[in-house]
Amino acid sequence: TEARTRIAPGQTGLEVVAWQVTDDGPRFAEALRRYTAPAVAAADELALRRNGFILAAVREPDIDALRDALGGSALDVRTWLGTATTWRELASVPVGDALVEVDGVARERPGALARIMARSWPVSMEDGTRIAVDLVPQLVRGEEESSLLRNANRLSGTVVTSCAAAIELQRGAAWLLTCDPGGFVETDADAAERARDAASREGPPAPAPAGASGKIGARIVTLGAATLLAAPERSGAPSRRTVLLLVPHLGGSAFPDETAPQ
Repeated sequence: TEARTRIAPGQTGLEVVAWQVTDDGPRFAEALRRYTAPAVAAADELALRRNGFILAAVREPDIDALRDALGGSALDVRTWLGTATTWRELASVPVGDALVEVDGVARERPGALARIMARSWPVSMEDGTRIAVDLVPQLVRGEEESSLLRNANRLSGTVVTSCAAAIELQRGAAWLLTCDPGGFVETDADAAERARDAASREGPPAPAPAGASGKIGARIVTLGAATLLAAPERSGAPSRRTVLLLVPHLGGSAFPDETAPQ
């Protein structure tokens, strides 16, 4: 699937690119090693990792090469956010019956949506214009919490501030956000059935541990996997993850491109 928003020449603002790539741990790690660039963002990297997120800077000229190194993507959706000083939705996925783990605590969240929210605006600096981006994941339930109009300036629901990130996108650099597929665990329903049958033959079943859901085949996912794992691993099919790229456009900024030929 390919969808592109037309961007007029000379615009300043943020473009968001969405891919879906087949997960291959070694290949993914090698692609990031080759194409990520040193950069600093105001974010708690440990909290992001603990909650199943991966955030890294990428050299903008290498974006196509990165996609190829990841094995290509059947999905290439490009959305122009421009300047968005109110919160916008970058990704939104129904949680379903999964237990979602946030900051180490897994809970049932029936009817919830896991979302990545962002806002963005240009900032003039002494060395040129940059695109400032605020990112934060959240969990919302019901129309009142999920309404983008009602909550455009102040997010509602469960806002996971431990995973919030503030990024300044410079010319020539983009930022990648994806998930760690290892944050998805699905119990073996058949094994659970066998254990229950064996226990019934041997006598009354032991009481369930405190906090156990009692579900057979229950899923436990990190917030990152709940939001950006496009398809979990199945028998004979590897997992697929969504990759979001935040790409700055600074053609209309007040400062010239210092890398342009004179």
